[in-house]
Amino acid sequence: MNETVRISVACVLTLGWLIWCIGLYVRHKRAQPKINLAASTLIAYASQSGSAAALAVKKAQQLGSQEAVNLLPLDRVDSQTLLATKRAHFVVSTYGNGEPPDNGQRFYHDILSKSSAIDLSHLHYSVTALGDSTYEHFCAFGHNLHSGLANLGAKSKSAVIELDSQNMQKTETEESTSHLCDWQLIDRQCLNPGSDNPPLYLLTFGMQSELPRWQAGDVISIQPCNDEKRVDVWLQKHQLDGNMIVDKDGNQQSLKYHLARCQLPEHFDPHNSNPARWLNSIKSLPYREYSVASAHHEGVLKLIVRLQTCTNGKPGLGSGWLTQFSKIGDITRGMIRSNIRCHIENAVRPLILIGAGSGIAGLRAQLAQRAAYSKSAPVWLVYGERDPKHDTMLNDELAAWQQSGVISELHFAYSRDPQKKAYVQEILHMKSEKLKAMVHKGADIYVCGNKAGMGDGVHQVLTEYLGQENISALLTNGRYRRDLY
Repeated sequence: MNETVRISVACVLTLGWLIWCIGLYVRHKRAQPKINLAASTLIAYASQSGSAAALAVKKAQQLGSQEAVNLLPLDRVDSQTLLATKRAHFVVSTYGNGEPPDNGQRFYHDILSKSSAIDLSHLHYSVTALGDSTYEHFCAFGHNLHSGLANLGAKSKSAVIELDSQNMQKTETEESTSHLCDWQLIDRQCLNPGSDNPPLYLLTFGMQSELPRWQAGDVISIQPCNDEKRVDVWLQKHQLDGNMIVDKDGNQQSLKYHLARCQLPEHFDPHNSNPARWLNSIKSLPYREYSVASAHHEGVLKLIVRLQTCTNGKPGLGSGWLTQFSKIGDITRGMIRSNIRCHIENAVRPLILIGAGSGIAGLRAQLAQRAAYSKSAPVWLVYGERDPKHDTMLNDELAAWQQSGVISELHFAYSRDPQKKAYVQEILHMKSEKLKAMVHKGADIYVCGNKAGMGDGVHQVLTEYLGQENISALLTNGRYRRDLY
């Protein structure tokens, strides 16, 4: 290839890249909702898993009957919108180590983290912050947003309203009892026997009634139960009859049934032997959320759960119940929750699936749903684990999908492979040209797994090769989806 040809090829590639960037920008602009300039009230939300968005919608519905309201994800709120707004209610969750969710990053970088010259002295605002009180950075982004707006001159109507996601899950589930289902465990298998990794289980649930609808990307909120032996020991210690029928919150069941779903009191007065006096005062076990690992047309609900252990060596609450204590045939109560940010509606666009560990759950659901389409675009799967000998999760099923054409290319990365040690982000680095080419052709990107290791590493590589502006546009357009924990 002579110099003239090389220059021509370089020019064509550069032009193609520029056209893609312009197209991405245009699609981003078209995707933005129409803003009602007559509305003086704004409700903005930043939500990773959907809870903050749902709360913002409720708020908008309440106010919408009285006045014109703009309901927007936070990354669609710019300085012009703020200048045209008199009252604003922000409903935001916290992600990772105090970070904004994906659909709040643009606002954070453009408005809060830079030396913005915008004067918001006309704006009155409130912030409702969602978080998990078991984490160190509880509601941190909500507080950062509150103080950042104040620094720009906005006037706060109140202190930050903090909501604990554990209490919210319980409340939402109790308010949506019509969506609660009895899921019967019909199969459980360990996917990595002999591995140095904590065991990873594939659980299959069925129902006696019609299955509720769900899409790949959705989650299920389940109520775990205490180990039956632990409940028996507690009853025996306090000389209580577990078979007596008692009422808790209007539900008449055996005392043993209720205690299986409650936090067993550590300090209990043995003289207070009448359960009717104390049963309603003890808290139910907190709900746990898991990514759905199957498509609805498969006729069963699949979960892929890794056994977690506490500092004392005991199994974790949710994973312990699902992988150790529940028996085949047992019922687990749970509610499917839609996670719109992780839905991939368009199967004619290429898809890049990236994950590691138990993140295979979300990847499997996307692949199973993709397999139902007669014509779908190529799927490139990059999956990481530790040991190539024992951590070969679902390899036969993945190979079958590759043979049938659902998966066009498959790469495994094993961090403890003595011959070829690698992480998923290193695969992306080595295949950067393929990455850029697929995104240029309109590919969606879906990442599922642990945020602190894999998720952050993948994000850095994507930013390096696609650029921060394009990453922000992909997040805003919903073409870059992250199901991270």
